[in-house]
Parts: sequence; structure tokens; C-alpha cells
Amino acid sequence: MNLLNDIRILLTRWSTAFVLLGVLAVAMAGATLIEAGMNLQAARGIIYNAWWFDLLLLLLCVNFMLIGRRLNLWSRRRWGALLLHYGFVVILAGAFITHMWGEEGYMHIREGETARRMMTPDRKVQTLPFSVTLNRFTLHRYHGSQSPSSYESDVTIRYRDDVSHRKIYMNNIARVGGYRLYQSSYDPDEQGTILSVNHDPVGTAVSYAGYFLLIAGLIVALCQKGSRFRTLYAKLGKATLVVLFAGSSVVAVAAARPATPGGIAPETAERFGRLLLQSSDGRIEPVDSYASEILRKLYHRDSYGNLNANQVLAGILTDRQTWGREPILYIGQNPLPEEACFPDKYVSFDAMFDDRGDYRLKKQVETIYAKPPAHRTKPEQTLLKLDEKVNILYALLNGQMFPIFPVAGSQRWISPGDDRTEADTVLTPRLFAAFRNALTQTDPQAAGRALDAIRQYQQARTPSLQPLRIEAEILYNRADIFRISFRAYLILGGILLVTALRGMFGKNKRRATLAARVVSIAIFIVFALHTFGLGLRSYISGHAPWTNAYESMVYVAWATVLSGIVFARRSKLALALAALLGGVVLFVSNLNWLDPQITPLVPVLKSYWLMIHVSVITASYGFFGICAACGIASLIATIAGKNLAELRIINEMAMLVGLVLLTTGIFFGAVWANESWGRYWGWDPKETWALITMIVYAVTTHLHFIPRLNTNPLVFDVMSVVGFSTVLMTFFGVNYYLSGLHSYGKSEGFSPEIVLAAGAGVLVLVAVAAVRYHKNKKTS
Repeated sequence: MNLLNDIRILLTRWSTAFVLLGVLAVAMAGATLIEAGMNLQAARGIIYNAWWFDLLLLLLCVNFMLIGRRLNLWSRRRWGALLLHYGFVVILAGAFITHMWGEEGYMHIREGETARRMMTPDRKVQTLPFSVTLNRFTLHRYHGSQSPSSYESDVTIRYRDDVSHRKIYMNNIARVGGYRLYQSSYDPDEQGTILSVNHDPVGTAVSYAGYFLLIAGLIVALCQKGSRFRTLYAKLGKATLVVLFAGSSVVAVAAARPATPGGIAPETAERFGRLLLQSSDGRIEPVDSYASEILRKLYHRDSYGNLNANQVLAGILTDRQTWGREPILYIGQNPLPEEACFPDKYVSFDAMFDDRGDYRLKKQVETIYAKPPAHRTKPEQTLLKLDEKVNILYALLNGQMFPIFPVAGSQRWISPGDDRTEADTVLTPRLFAAFRNALTQTDPQAAGRALDAIRQYQQARTPSLQPLRIEAEILYNRADIFRISFRAYLILGGILLVTALRGMFGKNKRRATLAARVVSIAIFIVFALHTFGLGLRSYISGHAPWTNAYESMVYVAWATVLSGIVFARRSKLALALAALLGGVVLFVSNLNWLDPQITPLVPVLKSYWLMIHVSVITASYGFFGICAACGIASLIATIAGKNLAELRIINEMAMLVGLVLLTTGIFFGAVWANESWGRYWGWDPKETWALITMIVYAVTTHLHFIPRLNTNPLVFDVMSVVGFSTVLMTFFGVNYYLSGLHSYGKSEGFSPEIVLAAGAGVLVLVAVAAVRYHKNKKTS
């Protein structure tokens, strides 16, 4: 009995909860690494489905319930904490029900055939209480592209005495007898479909109820009188500040520009950019956008010397001899294999061929392509990227890969250099000649008239075009809103930081306070511009502006500045740090390894649940970014022997808001996954690391329950900085360095060395701050 009592007492402690959550986070992180190195089945066998992992979750449930009972949450009417703790228990109960009694599998049906069996994950065949007949499978593609826009199965379902006709497509499921059918995939010949089958009514309902309780608990915990958030808010503005910041400066170094050939006149380039073009994914876009994408792809810059992207593309299309000699092909950061080295960072198209006209990289490229992708070295991957650029430039120099002429009666557009046999059936050779002459005219007015005639030709054969959206895209390209915003955020954030400090410690505090207000208003204006840019991009693309890495970074920067605006009234320091961090994030988004190209959505992303999920969960990253900035500022102040109480309060408040958003976003992500492919949790690395991030910040916000940690502010500062590493892992690491549904492959330019250097810098900062903190504590 004494042993059982000791165990019960142990399970009522906060320290036990922290240990269990820490073990859970480490185990899940290890599982994602096992999956990346081996496969998901290995990760499930070693960790997720292991007996000790189930025991760990059970102990957490018991721990949460016993802590709630010990704190008398019901009698004290602490409804937020009560709902939060028991919501987590309900979620785990739902997961247990799904694990024990849930059924899933898939059905493969050819057109005209009927199936009533599904194949389960363990390769067993299970008979279903209904049959499905595939009447027709339809694959919709984006105009002029092979990229799928949507695919659907027209089926007849027979269940008992009921016969119904349904259309099943991505994010539109069919329910029958407690089962759910999802459009999963299709046969290469487009004559058959693959449907996912899921049967888990009880587990899904219990899990959804748990998520609802958890989110409701978090929201109530923020708003309830006497809550931790309300207490912190009351303290904000009353804390005593003694702050010392070290100044920093940024030195801009002008890059050497190449001596460039002459280009078409700026007026002609502007009209050339207004022509329309069909991209490889079928999107109709202005040449202005395409030219920028091509130049970034080939040269990794937005301009070539004093020529803009339109002038460069026009030159490539009309002057093969000159642009064949220009060193416009960027080799890359990683070295090339020794047998294919070039002396400079940039190389010309002509330099890729020897005196006999043979391609210098032919043998190396053939050898590399014969290897499995996983066995290719970094130099070999760099060589393949260079080969891709050579092929793109070759096509452009020959008038290909530039489809500006719509084919009458077709969704396809063709290039000036395409097969003339097909072209002559819809176009006259005079129109091809007119295009070339327009770009070589010395008279800008004559060239402009010729380009306008081609534009009218495009519009006449494509009546569905939306001129307003095209003009909006050109405005978006010209305005370069996000580049302007990141510079303005960095400048204004730095100024506000200085003026806010002067307002606290300077002699003329009134003047400094007035200056801080003026700068704050300027930040609000830049934020409005940033918001306008997001809205404009959303209007151009036709979907929410957070569907790829570039857009997500821009949105995270927006959410970061928004989090500073939320606390601006109480603290100008918070707004200054938010503006600086938002500027840094926007700066990163403008680096070459993040592609700003606007692309159509793949079918699975066409879901309003996804839009809500991404917007909410990504917004949490902005608040966590503020936490990291506040933590670093506090560590610097500690090194200087000062105390930074106000920023710690802002830090914890921002962390609580971020935790609510993150948890809510995870819930919406589970709903999206369940509505899209039939499971609300599948231990995908992205899901897992989002949960790890939630655990880390949940532990950090509960540190004050342990007296020894509550009296040591250094611990909270360190955790707010270290916790942000899990955000970076969720946002970047999973996408580029792990396997799974959210893995995009390693990105050129995103080097792990940068991450290691940043981590080492943080460790040094923490070590120095720890030494200084303990030294000050001994002398006080």
C-alpha cells in the first residue's frame, strides 16, 4: 500500500508531468528521425505502437487528472484549467478507441467494375457491408497543363436496400453505414480509381470532443478573471525597468555588377511585360512575372547589371549570339565535381560546349541520372541543377518555353520557336515575324504598337481572361511590397528601439515618447502595406496566401508584427522587437532559395479547413517569434547585470496567446486531414513536430508552478529561446530534411551549417548569461 501511495503522490506533482512530457517529446522526435532513416513502419514498430509508449500516454492521463483533483479546480471554479486538462485526457481516449477498433483500408476499382472489399494496411482483405460501382473517373487539369486540378469518381453505392449515386472527389467524401469513402488516387491510364475507406465513428467523435474541450479550456484560461494571462496583463506597465542594450550596425556592401549588353528601351520592356503567357502549370500570367521567375532561376538575382528581367528575357529571345556569351548561369553554392569545374561563380551558355560543339557535361549528367536520387552527392546535385539551367536557356535562345500565342479552339498556347506545322494552322508567319521585329525596333513607339497588337490578339482568342487580375499582378510585381516592407520594418524597428529607451532613461522623456509614437504610427502604416500585399497576392492567385514556403514566411512576418501591435499600447519595446523580427523574417523570404512564384493549388489543398488550419497555426509562430526575441533581449540584459521584468511579462503573455493559436491550428489540421483522407492523426513528421512544439511551450508556461524554477527568471528566458527551435524544426526542418507528406526535398541555399552556427551562438549567449546571473546572485 505504501508503494501505491508513493506512486499516487508522485503522479500528482508538476515535476512528474514535466518529465513525462519531456520523455514523450524526445520519443516522438526520435520516431521522426527513424522514419526519415528507415520508414514509417519502423517508427511505428519501435515507438508509436510500442507498449511503453502506450503506458507513457496512460501515465500522462492519470497525472493530469490527479493534478486537477489536487488543485481543486472544480471547487475553485478554474474552468479553463479544468477543461484543458480533461480535454487532453479525452483526446487520448479517442486515440485509444481509434487504435483498438478503428478500421481503414482502400478500394481499387476500374471503370464499369463493382467492388465490396478493401485492402487493409496489413495487406488483409476485408469484406464491406456495401458495394461500390465506378461509373466514370474524371481527371481535370489546369488549362494547358498536365498538373491535376481535381479528380473525381462517379460511383453507385448499394447498401442494404438503398441505391445512391455519388460523386467522390478530394475534400468531398461519401458516407455509408458508418463508413467514409475518400478520393485517394487513380490509375495512370485514368480508367480506375483508388478510394480510401475509414470506419471510426466513435473514436472520431471522442477525439473531436477532446479537441473542443482543450481549445475551450485554453480560451477560457486566457479570459477568465484571475487567470495567469489576466494577472500578467494587470502587471504590465507597472514593472520596474532597468535596461541596457548594445548597439548594432548593418553595413551594406554593393555587389559588383557585370558589364551588360544593350537592351530594349524601358518603355518597350514595360509593354513587353504586359503580354500574357501560359506557364508550365497552365496558369495565364503576364510576361513580367515569367521573366522574373526565369532570371531568378538562371541568375539567382532580380536584375542583370542595369537590365531588368523583361529586358534580359527580350534579349535572350532575339539575340542568340550576344546572350550566348553572357555569364548568366549561376553555378551554385556547392562545388561541382572535379571533372566539371568552372573557374567562376557564373558561366555562359557557350562555355558549356567545347570547340567541336559537344556538351561538356553530357557524360557526367548521364552518369548521375543513372544513380538513385538518394545516392547523389551534393556536387552531383549542383551539376544537375546547372544542367537544368542550360536546358532552359537553350530553349529560350531558340524561341521555345515562351508560349504567348493561344491556339484557336484549344486551351494550349505555343511559343514562337515551336513546330511551325502546328503553328501555321492557327497563325501566320507574319505574326511570328512581328513579334521579333517588335523587340528589335529602335523606335519605342513602333515597338509598342506591335506588342499591343499581339496583346490584342491574345485577348481576342482568350475571352475568359481577367484583365483586372493581370493588371493587379503587374502592380504586385512593380510595387515589390514585401521587399519595401522588410527594409522599413528593420529601419523603423531600430529607431523605435532607440527612442523607447531614450524615453525611459533620457533627460527629455516627453520628446522621446512623442517620437516613439510617431515611429509606431509609421510601423502601423507599413503593416497596412504588408497586409495589402498579402491581400493582393491572394487576389492574383485565387487562394489564401500561405500555401508554400515563401508565402508562409511572408505570413509569419505579418503575424509577428501583429503580435507586437497587440502589445504596443503597453510596451513600445515589444513593438520594436516585433518590427525588427518581422523585418528579418521578410528578409529571409526574399532570399533566392525561397521561390516567390505564384502557382495553382494541388487538389488536396483546396479545402477551407486547410486555409483555417494554416492561417491559425502559422500565426502562432509570430507570437513565438516575439517570445524568442524577448528571451534573447532578457539574456543580453542579464549579461549586462540588469533585470528586464517588462519583457518577461510580454514574453509569457505572447507565449500563452501563441499556445492557444497553435493548439487550435493543430485541431483544425486534424479536421482537415480527417475530411481529406480519412484520418485525423497519422504521426506524420509535420504533425508530430507541431505536437512537440505544443508540449515544449505548454511546459514553459507552467514553469511558475515549481517554486525553484519560478524564482529563477533565467530558466524562462532560456526556454523561450530554445522553444523557438522546435518552431523552426516544424516550419523548415520537416519540410526540407525529413520524410513525410510535408517533405519537399532539400532546398539549395538552406544550409544546415547556418542552423548549427545559430545554435552555437545561442548556446554561448545562454552560457555567458548563466555565469553572470549566478555571479550577480551571489553578490546580491
